[in-house]
Amino acid sequence: MLVSYLVTFYNKSVYFPELVRSIEEQAGAFEKELVVADDCSDDAELEALVEFSRQYEKFPIHIVRSDKNTGPALCFNRGLDAARGAVTVAIDADDILRVGATVYYLDQLEASDADFVYARRRVKGHKKADDVTRVVVDDPLAYVLKNSIVHMCFAAKTDLLRAAGGADPRLFIQDQSLSVRMARCASRMVRSDWTTVYINGDEDGLSKNIAQQHHDRFWMVMNLWDDLPEAGAEVRAQIKDIARSALWKMRRDQGGVPVLSSDFWRYFIGRLTGIGPGVDGLKTAAGRVFAGAAIRKVT
Repeated sequence: MLVSYLVTFYNKSVYFPELVRSIEEQAGAFEKELVVADDCSDDAELEALVEFSRQYEKFPIHIVRSDKNTGPALCFNRGLDAARGAVTVAIDADDILRVGATVYYLDQLEASDADFVYARRRVKGHKKADDVTRVVVDDPLAYVLKNSIVHMCFAAKTDLLRAAGGADPRLFIQDQSLSVRMARCASRMVRSDWTTVYINGDEDGLSKNIAQQHHDRFWMVMNLWDDLPEAGAEVRAQIKDIARSALWKMRRDQGGVPVLSSDFWRYFIGRLTGIGPGVDGLKTAAGRVFAGAAIRKVT
């Protein structure tokens, strides 16, 4: 079996050698390729990436270039187009894989006949005891929406990722939408608390942009609402709850006295009673709440 390790890359060459070494340490009855989807890095960064890859011989490294910075979501999808493996392992460019992570992913996929598996991502050098708790989920979409499954610490059957269309191309950040889009197409998933990925560096600018996170989380579920008109009552309720939550958290993080705002009461009453504005009303509120925020959009 060929496993494709898929990385979105933007000016992270300082972390790249250690990421590659962590892939080297993944042992098992499988072959490897590393697909690096570059999002129009600076010339010096791209040159360092290309030079490292040119000299590397232990497994193929494929660099997918772009002449435009489009954001991680579209960048991920370009990398997915180039992946040749039956299974894709996703990881951020400044993270590293734990020894044994790939075998763990593959074992979980096979043992549970699952389409994808999400595990735990922790800071390198953490002191927390490993947790082997896992759950096999036969209703992936409802589970992912309820439990807010994000981050690039998963393995999936590549055919599933392609059937899902990869990350939502309408959003800038990729990890807000990947789990939801996979869950929509999957029959079964595994959620594990075993740590497979270590955060090796500081979170990048996108991860620190809280407004971007709230914006993309809101539109992730609004896009799902529009794309899935046949969704059941439970999923529709979860979509509205996430949307209300994203608006309230954005308003909270803007400062002032947010508990006096309509966004707080919309969220509070909605959580308490399930009653609240319809999707059109939520979208209208989003235009006001996110107005003026430093948010990058796909162009």
